[in-house]
Amino acid sequence: MVLFGRSFFRISYFKLRAVLVIVLILHLVVQFWKCFPQQGVASSCPGQLIRTMYTRGVMSAGINNENIEGNLREQMQIGRLRCNCPEPPDWLRPVNARRINEGNKWELEKNKRREPLSVCNAMSPFNYIGGGITVEPYQTVPIIGLSLHPVIERMLPQLNTDITLKISSLNKLGKPRFSKSFHEMCLSNCLISGQGTTQLSINLKRNISLLNSVLKNNILYSSDNYELDARDKLQITLLNFTADIYVRIRREPLPDLYDPGERNSVIDKVTVITKTFERYDSVDEFVSSIHMFYPNLTIIIADDSEFPQPIKKDHVKHFIMPFREGSFPGRNLALSQVKTKYVIFLDDDMFFTSRTNLEAMLEKLEDPKADMDIVCGRVKHLSELKGFRRIGYSGTQGYCNLGPFVPQNHQVYGYPQCTWGEMFIFFFMAKTAVLRKIGAYPQIVQAAHEEAWIDTIGKAKSAFCSDSVVSHKHYSNSKYLEFRRESHSVLYRDPLALFENNICYWWRRYKFPGIHSFNLYSRQNNLE
Repeated sequence: MVLFGRSFFRISYFKLRAVLVIVLILHLVVQFWKCFPQQGVASSCPGQLIRTMYTRGVMSAGINNENIEGNLREQMQIGRLRCNCPEPPDWLRPVNARRINEGNKWELEKNKRREPLSVCNAMSPFNYIGGGITVEPYQTVPIIGLSLHPVIERMLPQLNTDITLKISSLNKLGKPRFSKSFHEMCLSNCLISGQGTTQLSINLKRNISLLNSVLKNNILYSSDNYELDARDKLQITLLNFTADIYVRIRREPLPDLYDPGERNSVIDKVTVITKTFERYDSVDEFVSSIHMFYPNLTIIIADDSEFPQPIKKDHVKHFIMPFREGSFPGRNLALSQVKTKYVIFLDDDMFFTSRTNLEAMLEKLEDPKADMDIVCGRVKHLSELKGFRRIGYSGTQGYCNLGPFVPQNHQVYGYPQCTWGEMFIFFFMAKTAVLRKIGAYPQIVQAAHEEAWIDTIGKAKSAFCSDSVVSHKHYSNSKYLEFRRESHSVLYRDPLALFENNICYWWRRYKFPGIHSFNLYSRQNNLE
C-alpha cells in the first residue's frame, strides 16, 4: 500500500511538472502571438520568433529603431523650457545673424556627441546591453552581456533550420569580428562570411552549444577610426530579431594633477587671483588683509591701469597688461599663472577677515561626496545672490536667459550651511582645472558678473556656503569712476554678452534700446 502511494505520488508529481512546463510555453506563445502584426499594421514585438518555430516560416521583426528614436526625441522636447526671441533692432541685425549662424554650427557638433537612445524591445530571444560599452580609438572591446534567454534556449532544438547570427556596424566606425579562440572552436562546425568588413555573418547550422559560446564575449568590436568621442551602432540579428548595441569610441583624456606639496597645507594648495584697474589703494589693503590671516599665500594680480605702479610685496605676482585690456582677459591672464590645485577669486575691493575660513572651503572641494567644483563664500556689506538660471530654447534662434529661480531642493547634502546655485557674488574657491576649462570670454572687456556665471552652467557645480566670509569696501577715484560709468553704459547694450552663449535676449535687466516689451516666455512651457 505504501509502495503504491509513493508510485502514485511520483506519477502525479511528474505530471504536474509536465503540465507546468506546457502551461508556461503556452503562456509565452499567447503573449508573443498578441504582438503578431495584423494586416497593414507594423509590430514592435519579436512574436515572430515563436511563430517561426511553429510554422517554420521566416519573417522580419518589422522594427525601425531610427524612426522610433526620432519620435521619442520629439516627445522629450515637449517638456523643454521654450522662449520667444524678439526681432532685433537694425543696429543688432548683422551681429545677430552671425550669432545664429555660429550657433547652428555648434548645435550640429553637439548633436554628433549626444547620448543615443537605446531602444530596447519588450521581448527578446537574447539578453544584451544597449549601451555603456566603451573602446579607445584603434583598440578592441568584447561585446559583453550577450546570452540566450533560457526559454528560447530550450525551444531552439524544435527549430528545424540553421541558426544564423549577423553583426553589422551601421555607422562604419569600426568592424565586428570573432575572437581567435572561437575561430579555433568553429573550424568546420560553422560558416563565417564578411570577415574584415562592417557586416559579419556566421551560420552555426543547428549547434546551440556553439551559439552560446559565440555570445559569451567572443564577439569583438575593433575601432578603426580616430574619434575623440563618437558612437557606433552595432546591429545584431538572431532568429529574425534585431537588437541595437551602442559602442562608445572615446579617447580617454589624461588627468590634470597638481602637487599638493609635502605639508598638504592651504598655502601649498591654494592661490589667490584678482583683476585690478586704477585702484592701488584698494590693492594695498587687499594684499595686506590676505597676508594678515594667511602669510605666504601666493597672490596673482592682473593690472590694466594706464600708468601701472609697481606692487612689490612678498608672495605677490604683479602682471601688467595693456591699458583697458579688460576684465575677462585679466582673469584669464591671472588664472594662466596659477600652479596650485585650487584657486580663489575675489574682487580687489574685498578683504579677508577673522571669519575668512579657507580650510572650510577646501574641505568641501576635497570631499568626493559633496561633489563641488566651485564653493562660494559670503561677502559682508553686499546682498547675497542665490539660485539658478532659467535658460529657454528658441529653436534655430538660440537661447534666452529668462532670469533667476530658486528650487526647493537645493541644499547640499551633508553641509546644511550650503546651497546649490548658479549665480553668486565673486568670492569663491574653485578647482583650477575646472575653472581653466571654463575660462572667460576675452571679447568682454567690461566688468562682468552675470555673464561670467552664465559661462559655468553645465560645466561646473557651484554652491554657496555661509561659513567663510570676506568684507567689502568700495574704493573709487575720479579716473576709476569715469571708466566704470562707461562700462555700465556699454554692458546693457553690448551684443558680445549674448554672442558667446548663443543667447538672443537677456532677461528684463538687459533691455536693448529699440526692442519693445514682449512676452519672452513661450506658450509651449505648459508640461506638468
